[in-house]
Amino acid sequence: MMFKRSLPPSFARRTWIAVLLALALTTSALAQDPTGRPDPKGKKPATPKKPPVKVEPPPPPTVTLTVLTTPPGSTVLVNGDDRGVTNAEGKLQFEKLPLGHYSVEVRKDGYSSMLKGFEAGTESPTLVFKLEPKLDDYIREFNGLVTSGKLAGPESPNAFELLEKLTTTYGDRPEVTTLKSVLAAKLSETITPVIAQTVTSWRNVTRDQMVRAQDAATNALALNKDETRIQAQAAYLRGVIALRAWQSAGAAPAKSDSGAQGDAAGSVGGPAAARAEFENALRLDDSLTAARYQLGVALLASSDPAGAESALVKATQQEPRWAPAHTALGQAYYGGGKFKEAMDAYQKAIAIEPNNAAAVAGLGLARVMKGEKDGLKDMERATKLDPNSALPHLNLGIYWAQSKNKKDWTRAEDEFKKAIQLNSQNLEFQNSAAERMLADVQKRKR
Repeated sequence: MMFKRSLPPSFARRTWIAVLLALALTTSALAQDPTGRPDPKGKKPATPKKPPVKVEPPPPPTVTLTVLTTPPGSTVLVNGDDRGVTNAEGKLQFEKLPLGHYSVEVRKDGYSSMLKGFEAGTESPTLVFKLEPKLDDYIREFNGLVTSGKLAGPESPNAFELLEKLTTTYGDRPEVTTLKSVLAAKLSETITPVIAQTVTSWRNVTRDQMVRAQDAATNALALNKDETRIQAQAAYLRGVIALRAWQSAGAAPAKSDSGAQGDAAGSVGGPAAARAEFENALRLDDSLTAARYQLGVALLASSDPAGAESALVKATQQEPRWAPAHTALGQAYYGGGKFKEAMDAYQKAIAIEPNNAAAVAGLGLARVMKGEKDGLKDMERATKLDPNSALPHLNLGIYWAQSKNKKDWTRAEDEFKKAIQLNSQNLEFQNSAAERMLADVQKRKR
C-alpha cells in the first residue's frame, strides 16, 4: 500500500508568496509612463490620434467657347454682357465657361447684329457669325436717284449703276433683289409712253427717243431677264428703230440710172427686219397691240396689203380707239383695191380724230377711186387741217395725174413736188415712190 507524502506547511507559504511577487512585478512593468517610468497611477498610455483628411470636391466641368466673326472687330455679348471684341482674324475665345445655356450676340456698326443660343456641354463649341452689312444708306441713295429720274446712263451716278455695284458686292440679297424689281418697273414705265408715241405721233417721235427707250428695256432685262413683257417691248423697239432707219436711208438715197432716187427697201434695217422684230414681240406678248399695228405698217411698206389688212384688223379690234390703226387699215384696203372698205376704215378714224389729215386725205382718194368726185374736197380740206403733212399733197398728185387733161398734169407735178418737199424725212411715205410718179407725169408732159 502506497502512502501520499505530505508537504510541510512552510513550503506551501513560500510558494504562494513567490507567485504573488511575480504578479506584482508584472503589473508594475506594464504601468509605466511614455518615458518608460512606471505610471504612478498605473494607467495605460493613450494612442496618439491622426488629424482628419479633408476630401476636396472635384471642380465643376467647364468648356472653352470660341467665337469667329466676319467682319473682324465685332463686339461679342454673352447673355447680354459685353465680353470683348474679336481680333484681326475675327476670333475671340472664352475659357472655363461653366456648363449651361448661353445666348451670344455679335454687333458691329454698319452691320445687322446676329444672335445665337447654344448649350454648353462637354465639348468645346465654336460659334461662327457672318454679319450682313446694312444697306440703309445705299437704299436711301437709290431712292434719291429714282426720284430724280436718274434711272440709267449716260448720266452718272444713276440707279442702274448703283445696283450693278450692289449686285457685285452683295449678290442676291433680298434688299438687292427688291431694288432690282423696283428699277425694272421704273424703266418699263419710261418705255410705255415712247411706244404709244410711235403709234400716235410717228412723225414727232425721234430716233433718239426710241434708242433711249430701247436702252431702258435692255437695262430692265438685265435686272429681270425673265419678264416677257419687257422682252416684247425690247423687240418692238428694235423693230421701230429698223423701220425708222429704213425711212431715213430713203430720205436722201443715191440716184439710180433712171435719174430717180433708188428704193430704200434694201437699206439698213428695212421692212423685213422690222417685220421680224414685230412678229417676235407678238410671240412674246400677243397683247402688245402696238407691235401688231406696226407689223401692218411694215407689211404695207413691203407691198403686202393683204398681210397688212389681216394684222391691222386685229389691231383695231384690240384697240378700237386708235385712229392711226384705222387709217393704216384704210391704206391696206385701198392697196388691195377695196375702196368701199377703205372708206369705212377712214371714216372710223375721222370719228375718233376729226382733224386727222391722213385719214381725211385717204378718204378723199378712196371716194374718188370709188367714183365720188367730191372726194377732191376731202383732200383739199386735209391740206388745211395739217399744212405740214405731205400725204394730202401726194394724194392730190395721184388724183390729178389720172386726168386726161394735160393742164391737170401740171397740177399733179406741183402736188408731187410739194409732197416730196414736206416729206423730207421720208416719214409719211417713201419719197422714191413719189419721185417715180413725178417722173412719169413729167415724161407725159413732154
